[in-house]
Amino acid sequence: MSSDAQHLRIRSARSTGHDAQFVVAAWDSTLPYLASIGAGEMWGGQPFSQREGFEEEIKDVVLKSEEDDWNDSRRLLMAEVETPVDGTSNIVPVGAALIRDTLPYYLTERQELKSEIEKKRSLLFIEVIISDHRSQPRYRGTGAALVEAIKRRALEKGKDVVYLDAWAGNGRKLNRQVYYEGLGFRNVGDFHLTRNNGSTWPGTLYCIDINTSNAQVAEAGS
Repeated sequence: MSSDAQHLRIRSARSTGHDAQFVVAAWDSTLPYLASIGAGEMWGGQPFSQREGFEEEIKDVVLKSEEDDWNDSRRLLMAEVETPVDGTSNIVPVGAALIRDTLPYYLTERQELKSEIEKKRSLLFIEVIISDHRSQPRYRGTGAALVEAIKRRALEKGKDVVYLDAWAGNGRKLNRQVYYEGLGFRNVGDFHLTRNNGSTWPGTLYCIDINTSNAQVAEAGS
């Protein structure tokens, strides 16, 4: 893990601050970056802040997860770092992850993933990991730190597996198997979704088996 990642702190989002607003703005900030590498089709070009009900959905996730710290039906995790500003420390959010304890329907309905889905294992699913691409300092290792925190949470809760999916379009520039394998994941298989506009969304499902890697997870948290 990079030296920057060692200073990153992960916590659940709170409604008392500006976590929801940060997440929406950070999500918006990913769109120009995705377009710059030819991956704009992944999320489209419309800012998330302009999508009807999006910010309200994020706020609702925060409120519901605050009600019960053990409930992961959906949970928003924040990555932040302490930085010096004018001689004092300042906590700066740099990224976030959205997790849930069930697989979304678009995966459970995929015939190409049937053999994995039918295992019906206890799980956490990483819906998305985002890093802030705005002008504030960028910190390497944000995604890796969030993944490690999620793996530790899965271990603490007795989960069998952590899943995530990745967009496989544009020559897999955002879907580098060596990166995910470096985090402990294995490739489950590719799948294709048909969007409402008729276009295809290609993806890859990855997973890490928590029960068989708990020693590594525990070591990462020590």
